[in-house]
Amino acid sequence: MNQSIGIVLVSHSAHLASGLRDLLAQIGSDRVPVAVAGGTEDGGLGTSYDRIVAAIAEADRGAGVIVLPDLGSSVLTTLAVLEDHPRADVLLVDAPFVEGAVAAAVTAAAGADLAAVAEAARQARGIVKVESFEPADAAAATAPEPEQPQGVSAAITLPATLHARPAGRLAQEAAKFASTIRIEYGGKSVNPTGVLAVMSLGATIGGTVTVHAEGQDADSAVKTLAAILAEVE
Repeated sequence: MNQSIGIVLVSHSAHLASGLRDLLAQIGSDRVPVAVAGGTEDGGLGTSYDRIVAAIAEADRGAGVIVLPDLGSSVLTTLAVLEDHPRADVLLVDAPFVEGAVAAAVTAAAGADLAAVAEAARQARGIVKVESFEPADAAAATAPEPEQPQGVSAAITLPATLHARPAGRLAQEAAKFASTIRIEYGGKSVNPTGVLAVMSLGATIGGTVTVHAEGQDADSAVKTLAAILAEVE
């Protein structure tokens, strides 16, 4: 796909929408067209039919557009726009506003199609932000026996905390490989093609992150992702 999926952020607040657009650019998704429809024409809080129409046109590069609303009237106004201007390649997606936008932008930057970008945004609803820990004895009693790893692995000591920008790079690069890849930290293991999953690890400076891959391009996958982790700053 030569053109990226476009993203429209619909919010009651112009500052909220533009700030989220800035965040998406910072995590390495500046190649993805992101348009905002925030606030009303007079600068107040609310949603604008005309601004949503204009934002969809601005984000459209021919590959399709997903629309992410924040809440309430932003959803209703977007529904009215799509009812008046029906298009199969413009989707209103039910997803967390911030997390869904991040997941969608990183997935779109990797060259995914409209359905995959929309699904990435929806899956952001399942990302746990704060872990609830069992008592040590209960966790030990229920923990399965660890499997013996196969494939290729590399352990990297983080030179800085694994924040949004390198997590975005990891997700974009991991999506290019055919191998099955996992990133492990602190007893947790995630698929690095999901930027929010990577961020949910909570990997901090000085911690050890292990990259593991199995498949035909496992060596290249591990080397590429390990290099990104080693350069986190």
